[in-house]
Amino acid sequence: MASLNKIDKFYIWGIKGIIFLIPFIPLYVTSLLVFPYITGKNFAFRIMVELAAALWLGLISTNKEYRLRSSPITLSILFFTFIVGLADIFGVNPYKSFWSNYERMEGYITILHLALYFMIVTSVIKTRKEWTILLNIFVIVSFLVGIFALTAPLQAPNSSKFSLEYGFRVYGTIGNPPFLASYLLLSVYAGLILIVNTRSRYIKFIYLLPIIVSSVTIYFSASRGAILASFIGVIALSLFYMIERSGMSKVKNLRKAVLSVGFILIVLSGAFLTLRNTDLIKRDVVLSRFVNILSDTSVQTRFNAWKLAWEGFKERPVLGWGQENFIGVYTVAPIPLAEEQLWVDRAHNIILDWLVSAGILGLFSYIAIFGTSFYVISRAYKKRSVSKNEAFIISTAFGVYFIQNVFMFDTINTYLIFFTFLAYTDSFWRSEDAPGLGLKKNIPTRTAYKAVCAGLIALLIISGMSFFINYRPIRESQLFIQISGHDSFTALLNDYKKALSIESFGDSLVRQKMKAMSSFIIKKNLFASEGALKFIEATVIELEKEIEANPYDLERLTDTIISYLELAEFEPSFHARTESLIRRCIQLNPDYEWPYMFLIDLYIIKKDYEFAYNTAQKIVDSDPHDDKKQLKLVLTAILHLRDEVVSEALDNVATIRKSSNAISLDKNSYLSVDELNQIARAYNEVKNFQKALEYYQESINYFLQVSEGDSMQLTAKKLKREARIHFEMAGVYLKLGDKVSALKEADKAVKLDPVNFTGITEQIKTLNN
Repeated sequence: MASLNKIDKFYIWGIKGIIFLIPFIPLYVTSLLVFPYITGKNFAFRIMVELAAALWLGLISTNKEYRLRSSPITLSILFFTFIVGLADIFGVNPYKSFWSNYERMEGYITILHLALYFMIVTSVIKTRKEWTILLNIFVIVSFLVGIFALTAPLQAPNSSKFSLEYGFRVYGTIGNPPFLASYLLLSVYAGLILIVNTRSRYIKFIYLLPIIVSSVTIYFSASRGAILASFIGVIALSLFYMIERSGMSKVKNLRKAVLSVGFILIVLSGAFLTLRNTDLIKRDVVLSRFVNILSDTSVQTRFNAWKLAWEGFKERPVLGWGQENFIGVYTVAPIPLAEEQLWVDRAHNIILDWLVSAGILGLFSYIAIFGTSFYVISRAYKKRSVSKNEAFIISTAFGVYFIQNVFMFDTINTYLIFFTFLAYTDSFWRSEDAPGLGLKKNIPTRTAYKAVCAGLIALLIISGMSFFINYRPIRESQLFIQISGHDSFTALLNDYKKALSIESFGDSLVRQKMKAMSSFIIKKNLFASEGALKFIEATVIELEKEIEANPYDLERLTDTIISYLELAEFEPSFHARTESLIRRCIQLNPDYEWPYMFLIDLYIIKKDYEFAYNTAQKIVDSDPHDDKKQLKLVLTAILHLRDEVVSEALDNVATIRKSSNAISLDKNSYLSVDELNQIARAYNEVKNFQKALEYYQESINYFLQVSEGDSMQLTAKKLKREARIHFEMAGVYLKLGDKVSALKEADKAVKLDPVNFTGITEQIKTLNN
């Protein structure tokens, strides 16, 4: 058998090789998996860490030099991992807390891998030279990421949906501008560390290049949190530089530096405020985002998320809800009606996110990581094992990282460099480098045999675990990507069943796609197509499983109710099912207002207009200043033949919208086209055909105004909507016995949308004959 020295070398260099490959993960993007910018990176990280762990276990089985050593940072990370584990176990959905989902790829499984990565790096990377190599790799990769982000728009300006979503904002191989900026922000400080540790002035200038590229990329990401954190970091470093360069006393230095920087800040702030409405600022797409910060809908959404998070923390203050269960806080906070309900799965604030995920204990354990890091840096500086410049740069890096996370949350890209910084800081705890490779001589052969066996056993066990951790979700993602169109829904269903048979955390995404396809079948009235009904039946079964698996997820419950309402229009057996889900939704959160609207819609479908009207009257009485509730009262009053209530409620809608400036200047009516059509259909239902035609005609007038004002607004979707209105008007005229007018309206429908309405005129002519 090979000597122990050779076995140790194999383990050590194998581990180091993996560690030196991990910084390249931010460059990895794969189209073979869902969420190509996220899933591939995370699976790659997990697989590499698991392989390194198998080698490390083989190494430490006989070599004590590479075993984990106690230190403040190590203990704080282990404490954090323990607390988060407790929070996830006692949270509202332990399964989701552990596995997360494809979109985020976090959860406890990621925390475990990060903690393991930290332990391996601190145990194996020991010398200053090795740390310099690792930091150099991070800086080189960040340079490549920045270059790609800056040049990608030039190569393919509109190559993907991301270009449409982010516009001018760069995102590179990270896939999201704020995530890109967060990653590069820490990379800048890695470059600064290398600069202060390099004696060669020439090499210092070389390191400036990736720092400049990263800084420019951060600016063009237009990520306000990262830019603000960068600005604070520049101020801190400037103050430090001014104090160190001055020959006066420390107190005078600090006073002078603070006054100087304060003066510069006042001048810059004054100039920005003075010029904020000028073309100079408005034309700058980055600076204009700061000008519009208070009116930006994304900022308002974030503020609302912070309020939700605080309510969630008050409900479960000690250990929180568990990771990935932010959606649960919607059950304890009022949710008003909105045109489109926005659901968020993060508070976009690291403090509030950990308060929700792991309670006050989780936040304390997270902050303890920073506290122990600052302590280790301070101790190392006092012992002269780290220079003042390097100590301040690392401390500033941690501070800036925390500040930008007040407006954002972590991804695998930032986690990688953050935990590497923690491991690097932890190396200061040891006053001297490890003795070489820690190799031992004259060790019996059986010890070498033990090292090999330990490594093989570890590899076997970890490979078995990796099957569940990596292979199954990767395989389900691949099967999901491969699902394509078929001639029948039977074949399509088989593809979905094949993906679901893997049984991983990816099931949720597959079920969502099935729900969307079922909705398509219903809206297009494709029930007669081969396998359509079986596809819907299978979807219902999967939706029921999804609800049971996520009992506190109001978003899933709401989406399922909407799907069931679509089915309830065609299948009476869904009436009871739908009402049961609506009642369950109300029970979860009585202050969530949409379920009451759903209940009204359900009873309209059941044609129990009295109950629908009474329910609408109750919700209007509880909040008479909500135009959507008033409009629902209008519809139910029409169906319940309460004309006096209809007039009063319509007046209320007009008053509310005029007072809130909600009426578009381009419309004479205070009602949208969809609302006009809903009223027209309600009148059609109660056989008030003249009123129905009146509201249909008002809808048509809207489209005529658009065509006269701006022909570019006449999209295919709007043409189809107008065609649908003419088609419905044709039906009303037929009921009135006016077949000539019905034929005219049918002709208009065919001209606007020949695909869907060809043949209608022939049917009407047949009736006329």
